[in-house]
Amino acid sequence: MEIHRWIFLFFFCVPLRADNSLYLELSSKGSKMDLGVAAIKTDRSVPPSVQAGELFETLKKDLTFTGLFTLVEGGPSEPGSKFAGEWSRLGATVVCRGSVEKAMFGRIQFSGELRDVNTGLVVLSKKFVFEEAAARLAHRWADEIVRYFTGQPGIASSRVVFVNDATGKKEVCVADADGGNFQRLTNDRSIALFPKLSPDGAWIIFTSFREGRPAIHRMRSDGSERTVLCRFEGLNSAAAWMPDGKSIVATLSDGRSPNLYQVDLDGNILHTLTQSPAVDTAPTVSPDGLRIAFTSDRPGTPQIYLMDATGAQIRRATNGSQADSPHWSPLGHLVVFTQLEKRYFDLWTLEVATGRLSRLTFGEGDNENASWSPDGRHVVFSSTRGGRPELWVMGADGSSPRRFSSIPGRSFTPHWGF
Repeated sequence: MEIHRWIFLFFFCVPLRADNSLYLELSSKGSKMDLGVAAIKTDRSVPPSVQAGELFETLKKDLTFTGLFTLVEGGPSEPGSKFAGEWSRLGATVVCRGSVEKAMFGRIQFSGELRDVNTGLVVLSKKFVFEEAAARLAHRWADEIVRYFTGQPGIASSRVVFVNDATGKKEVCVADADGGNFQRLTNDRSIALFPKLSPDGAWIIFTSFREGRPAIHRMRSDGSERTVLCRFEGLNSAAAWMPDGKSIVATLSDGRSPNLYQVDLDGNILHTLTQSPAVDTAPTVSPDGLRIAFTSDRPGTPQIYLMDATGAQIRRATNGSQADSPHWSPLGHLVVFTQLEKRYFDLWTLEVATGRLSRLTFGEGDNENASWSPDGRHVVFSSTRGGRPELWVMGADGSSPRRFSSIPGRSFTPHWGF
């Protein structure tokens, strides 16, 4: 339980669309649609440096990860007399196909389309200019395909921000949702903790010890334009964004016990949310902005509490041995959190309306600091099941866990966003 352990140590030891109804029904029942994926055609005039193969392989990985499709391959790439018959024989009703070709002004573009096998009609088409890596184009096209079938944006273009210590110090890092495109955003040679992407993905807030004492910093999601938001006396840590991105909820002590405060982006305290002699920390805000979940050791051990975003109606939500690190689902009905089970920390979900608890992990090392994917269908978390803290991803029900990426060093406190 990284958040509460660290803060306790510091404070006490250191002064729909109608024509898509079929597909939505299939998805809601947990069935998968057979989606044809044709090989990407490349024009001979396109330079060999253009990574069409990488685009194709990344696209297939992105579509598979959604859990919405069973990919079918082997049919023709170009529409023609055999197109419908071959793809129908393979079981596909819709085919994803595309081509890489030269466009105006010497640019290279990828043209992608979805074609209905039964009618032969193109039901979705998009063009992307190669102004970024082929993998990023694949992510964007995969997200458009998911949007077409579900009415909701896909998450292939989303990112995970986290802390990694491969340099020997804890720095803020970021990677694409598939674990690729790893980048280190800070080089402070110090300690960074608890990074969070803003709702629009443009900014990151995090705790930094760069100046010796913990302060809450804000920077662009590429690491630029860094400023200090909170530098009060004592503890400044474990902040979360409000859904409108115009303010944050932060853990501040300012000479007293750590409590929760709403702070604007100029560092001004707008509201005092809790006034407890215990440690109140690790806030997370519901997607409608009306409720906050947080960790408090009011009963003597850390537990999850819920309250209104005004600080009213505080109530305890867990009764286990220790619970920490809540994160509110973007769908609004669940909170995922860490709870001590015998000798290991495992992940659970709390159904907010009923209080029902569901266990996601079962003693495979310590599993902590989970964060929901933007569509609420997956979680990323830190786990020691491989021997050291690494990032793992699994379904929202705990299914199909897999290592996020082979990143050197130890990785902690992930946050998934755009």
